[in-house]
Amino acid sequence: MASSCDDALVSDLEAWDRRTASQLELAYLAAGAGPGGSGSSETSEVAWRAKRQHLCVPMDGDGTWLDVGCANGHLLATLPAWCAERGISIEPYGLELLPALAELARSLHPGLAHRIWTGSAMTWTPPRRFTYVTALDDQVPPGRLGDLLARLLSEFVEAGGRLIISSYTDSGGVPRPLFDDLSDAGYPPDGHIRIDRPRRHPLLSAWIDA
Repeated sequence: MASSCDDALVSDLEAWDRRTASQLELAYLAAGAGPGGSGSSETSEVAWRAKRQHLCVPMDGDGTWLDVGCANGHLLATLPAWCAERGISIEPYGLELLPALAELARSLHPGLAHRIWTGSAMTWTPPRRFTYVTALDDQVPPGRLGDLLARLLSEFVEAGGRLIISSYTDSGGVPRPLFDDLSDAGYPPDGHIRIDRPRRHPLLSAWIDA
């Protein structure tokens, strides 16, 4: 029988997933293809690359990659090419919480359709492990980051692989101290990147070696 603590955790996560759906689903679907359907307010490919190319840095060898929260799949379609420019071969896979958005990703990228799954990072069981896993820190409620890290490292990332966590705050919020949050959760990062932007909060990414 599940404990009351377990029940509270499940309820907490389900409420957070419903909040995510209510805030993002309609906007992402309306944006459709390209950066907009992956959450970028700037929809040019130049701006998209400037925001996301840094994720290639911790991908320092060939391997498989799972993007947790892949939205419309635009990152799946663009990041491997950026890595290839550095001589790194990456095989992309995606996991998306929202079924309609996952279906949009499959329709936009039919060659990747069989590699895009639907589910929550905290309840979905991956069919395999991956060399690299990328995820955002806001995929779980504040205070649950350690639970997310533990699950991704224990069930998603292959031995010798790398978990890459990012924080992309909007211009109106207060940036969460991602690097401190990771350490406080018991997972001090093995490397990190901070990209400062004029009049906007920085882009923060860090990685943990499995």
